[in-house]
Amino acid sequence: MNSCLSPRNGRGFQACADLEMQMLRLFFEMDAVGVAAGVAVLRAASQGESVSRPRRALLFLVADGGEGPEGWERVYQEARSEGDPEVGAAACIAAVDATLGKGRGFDAWEPWCGRLADLLVSGVDMSAQARAALHLRQGLIALLRDGDAGAAERAAAAGLSLVDAGQSLPLALALGALAGLTDCLAGHVVRADVRLSDTVFLCQCSASGVFSRALVLSTLGLVKLLMGDAETASRMLDRVSHDVAAGGLPESLLMLVEGHRLYAMTALGRGHTVQDLADRIGGRVLPARNLLLEAYRHLALGAVALRNGQALRALVHAQESLDCGRRAAAQFPVLVAALLQLQALADLHRIEDAEACLARWYPEWTRLGLQRIAAIACQEQAMLQARRGELDLARRYRSKALGLLPPGESLLPLHRSQAWLDELEGVLSAANAASPESAHVVIRTLGEFVVEVKGRRIYDRDWKGLRTKSLLMALVAEGCYKIPAVRLADRLWPDSEGDQAMQNLKVALHRLRRLGCGPGETPVNWVHVKHGQVSLAKGVCWVEGDGLSTRKETCRIAP
Repeated sequence: MNSCLSPRNGRGFQACADLEMQMLRLFFEMDAVGVAAGVAVLRAASQGESVSRPRRALLFLVADGGEGPEGWERVYQEARSEGDPEVGAAACIAAVDATLGKGRGFDAWEPWCGRLADLLVSGVDMSAQARAALHLRQGLIALLRDGDAGAAERAAAAGLSLVDAGQSLPLALALGALAGLTDCLAGHVVRADVRLSDTVFLCQCSASGVFSRALVLSTLGLVKLLMGDAETASRMLDRVSHDVAAGGLPESLLMLVEGHRLYAMTALGRGHTVQDLADRIGGRVLPARNLLLEAYRHLALGAVALRNGQALRALVHAQESLDCGRRAAAQFPVLVAALLQLQALADLHRIEDAEACLARWYPEWTRLGLQRIAAIACQEQAMLQARRGELDLARRYRSKALGLLPPGESLLPLHRSQAWLDELEGVLSAANAASPESAHVVIRTLGEFVVEVKGRRIYDRDWKGLRTKSLLMALVAEGCYKIPAVRLADRLWPDSEGDQAMQNLKVALHRLRRLGCGPGETPVNWVHVKHGQVSLAKGVCWVEGDGLSTRKETCRIAP
C-alpha cells in the first residue's frame, strides 16, 4: 500500500478523508462495485487499526453487507453525536435497503421514516446527492409499505428537483423510474412512456450505473406491457438481463425483472419460457423467504392462470399474494393482488363476492392514487354486468372507469388481453345498436310467435315447459317493461295461492333466462326483476309485435 494513504501520514489522513467522501457519493448513487473497491483501499490504509470514526465504520459495514439493524442504528447515533448528517443519511438509507433486500418486515421502517424526514428538514449541510437519495427511499417506503402512489410521486418529484443528469445521473435515472411507475399507477401511462423513453438514451452513458439502468429499463418494460406492446417490453427486459452479467444488481431487483419478463412471455404466448421463468423465480425466491417477491411471483402466476382461463387457480394465487404481502407488512402487493382477486371472482361468476371486493378496495385504490387499478376494477364490473345482460349498469361502470383516467388514455386491462377488451366493447356496441341483427334475443310476433337466442331459433322442444313460453308471451303482451311480478303470477297461475304462484314465477323466470343455453353455460340475464317488477333487458332484446301487443305497435326495447 502506498504510504501516502497511511493514516500516520498527514497527507494520508486527507487522502483517506477525500476517498471516504468519494465512497459516500458512490453509495448514494447505488454503485456497490465502486464502494467495494474504495473500501478495499481504505482497509489497506488502516493497516489493522481499529475503526472508530462513523464515516469509515459505515463504509465498512456497507462493504460487509451490514450487521442487521443494530449496526445501522449504532452508526446513525454516532453520526448524530459527531454532527455528520451525511453519514446519518447513509445509515438511514442502508437500513431501508437492508429491509428491502430481505423482502419482509417492512414495519421495521417505521423508526427510520421519522429519521429520514428529520434529516431532510434539518440537513441543510448535506449534499444534493444525499438528500435526493433520502427522497428516493421515502418514495419506496410510501409505495411498497403504504401503497401510497401519491406520496411516492411527491417524493420522486422532490428528489428530481435536487439532482439532474449533470449532477448525478444514477440518482436522476432512479428517481425518474419511480416517477414513471407512479405515473402508470395514476393512469398517466402515455406520459410515463414518453418520459422513460427519453431517459433510455441517458442509460447509454457509462456513468448511468447498472442499478439505475435496470430500474429505468424494467419500469419502461412494465409501461410497454400496460400499453399492450409485449414485444417491446420483452426487448427492454432482455437488455436488463444483459446488464446482470456485469454484476452489481441485488437479487431482489433481478427477481423483479424476471417477474416482468414472466408477464411479457405470457402476453406473447410463449408457454415454455413462462414455465422456465416461473421455476427459476420460485427456486430463488422461496428458499430465501422473500415475502415481497413471493407475493409478486403469485401475482404473476395468477395473471398467467387468468389469461389461460383457469379462474380458480388465479383466485388461489391472488389469495396467496395477499397473504404474503400482509405477512411482509407491505401494502402495495396487497392492493394489486386485490384486483386479481376481483378478476378471478368475476370469471368464476361469483357476482356478489366480486361486488363486495370492489366495494372493499375501491375507496383504498382511489385514496392512495391508484386510479388505474380502480379504473380497471370498474371495467371488470362493466364486463361482469354486460355478461349478465345488465347493459345500463355495464355502461355506467365503463364510464366510471374512463372518468378515472386522464383524457385520451386507453384502458387496456391489467392481467387481461386485447381480445377481452374487444369483447366488452363489442357487447356494448351491439347493445347500443338495438337491432334484430345485434340483439341477444329476438322476438317476433307477426303471425307466428318466434324467438331466436344468439341467432338460433327456439322450437317447442326447447322451452322446458309451456308456462315458460307463456311467461314470455305475457311479458310482451304487457309491454315488455316494468310489469309487476304479482300481476304475471296471477295471470299465469290464477288457481294457485299467492306464495305458490310467486314460486312458480321464479322457476319460470329461471328457465326463461336459460333458454338457448347449453349445460354448464352461464346465461345472459335478459330478463330482469327489480323492485318486484319484471322487464326485458334494454339493448339485449329486440321485440316486434302487433297481435300480442296491447298497443298495436312495435315494442322495441331500446337504450
